[in-house]
Amino acid sequence: MSTTLPLQEWLRFIDAEYLASGFIRDGGAAVKFAVTPDLLKAGLQDAVRRGCRDYGFVFACLDAAEVRVHMPQDIFFGLARQVDWRGLARRLVLRMAARSSYAVEGVDENVSGNVFDAIAEANGLEKRLVLQNLRPTLQDEVFRNPHMVRDFRVAMCHLCEGEDVLENDAYTRQPVLDWLRGDGSRVSSVRPFAIYGAINRTTARYFIQSTLYWIRFCGHAGTVLLLDNSRVTLARNPRDDRRYYTRAMALDHYELLREFVDDIDRLPGMLLFVMTCDEFLDESSASRGYGVYPALRTRIMNDVRDRNLVNPVASLVRLS
Repeated sequence: MSTTLPLQEWLRFIDAEYLASGFIRDGGAAVKFAVTPDLLKAGLQDAVRRGCRDYGFVFACLDAAEVRVHMPQDIFFGLARQVDWRGLARRLVLRMAARSSYAVEGVDENVSGNVFDAIAEANGLEKRLVLQNLRPTLQDEVFRNPHMVRDFRVAMCHLCEGEDVLENDAYTRQPVLDWLRGDGSRVSSVRPFAIYGAINRTTARYFIQSTLYWIRFCGHAGTVLLLDNSRVTLARNPRDDRRYYTRAMALDHYELLREFVDDIDRLPGMLLFVMTCDEFLDESSASRGYGVYPALRTRIMNDVRDRNLVNPVASLVRLS
């Protein structure tokens, strides 16, 4: 009996049950673990990326060899560096403008210039009037939105309103973007924007939740995060100048994954793929497999199995 699923067959189930259906789009969430041979990883990533493009999802990919996947803030920063924050802000501004009876049909949401200027030009208005008229709506729906943590919604409000302040081709909200992406920006650099909190191990989960909400609020179907954690399972350090995870780091990573599984109801519109390797299934205490952290293993292991069929929508599958 085969205990594996062909990659393409599994992808068809994922497409039908999660991406094409209304499950994730309507606020559902899921965490899937896929034991994937190295030769199939690129194909899996490309297929998921195409599905996200076709169905309107934001896609992000993280590799444990490059990102510290045992640190929640680094998970957030890795996601934030792949999110088009200014594009999301322009998308929301255009939706609000349309609801306010502005003509926006000819305005491209991917425009690189000032979206308020583009709306004003399309409607034959003075440029400053559009922002003035939309600011109360932005304040009500973004700044006062209880579904996002305070510093995050303040940042999003600045990104939406900041489309009108380009000076000498320099984006004046760049410190906000750097703070979101963890690009060496200290909290002191964003205090002029009334942002006072750091994104760290304690607060990162709230920023992840806020980001997932924001992406859907701006009109996307949801977020798909593909995380390759194969590097975590290496028991010996290969000393190849890539990240190596000690046993303590591996335990922190598995605890973080367990928290994702347990907090699934607080992660609306997210599909998390954990792409891993055979070593992940090692249950010996001396390994770096999920056996060292029973709390995760018991949540994703297949307790009930058919003798002849592999469940394609199980939490954990092996691909071939």
